[in-house]
Amino acid sequence: MDELIKIIILGVVQGITEFLPISSNAHLIMIERLLDYHNHNEILNLVFHLGSLLAIIAYFFLELLGLLKKPKIIFLIITATIPVIIVGYFVHEFRLINYEYFSIKIIATNLIVFGIILFISDRINHSKILYKDLDFKSSFMIGLFQIISLMPGVSRSGITLTAGRFLGYSRFEAAKFSFFLSIPTTAGACFLGILDLIKTNNSDLNYIALVAFITSFISSYLTIKFFLFFISKFNLNIFIYYRIILGVFILLFL
Repeated sequence: MDELIKIIILGVVQGITEFLPISSNAHLIMIERLLDYHNHNEILNLVFHLGSLLAIIAYFFLELLGLLKKPKIIFLIITATIPVIIVGYFVHEFRLINYEYFSIKIIATNLIVFGIILFISDRINHSKILYKDLDFKSSFMIGLFQIISLMPGVSRSGITLTAGRFLGYSRFEAAKFSFFLSIPTTAGACFLGILDLIKTNNSDLNYIALVAFITSFISSYLTIKFFLFFISKFNLNIFIYYRIILGVFILLFL
């Protein structure tokens, strides 16, 4: 298959799975193996994340501007981000998790186990509101949960949604906070990617990287819009069932 087509597929997968509670890492690892395409290009990894980052900033741009008048919320977003930034730095710097060779069976198990935990958290009616009820304890707890998402198959959006639901926030409010948390978290990943490029003196930007960015941006933006609309009307069952079915399929056949 032509490399450009593979990049487009990976960009779409990145954009869709980054913000749905189904694990982007798990899907990217599986798709790369299915396509027999092992992406060692640090620039492509960077632009994939940049596309997702700019998509969420574009979607919430006006609301993010409004947060300038809500310093408490900004502080709580930072509070929830610090744990994963610290742990993520050490994981990246010392290569504590080798994503390329990570066991597909462990990924499948994480999809199933954390899908079931999300199912449990989504069973109770919740009514807490982000701007009104979020406090330091809740934001820090969500931040601790977010560390678990460094393991492929867990899902950053999924685990933060799970934490938010356990703490009493509605699906929409929990999802919104999860989206806000993705901004500094993804920005941190991009920063580490830039450092890697500087260390390796790699600056090979080309049309492939541009296609990767555009594909990731568009698919990310549309996914954010779809997901917020969906959870305002429905529960999370479809994503939970998908995780479990995919996990079982991987364990049995891959």
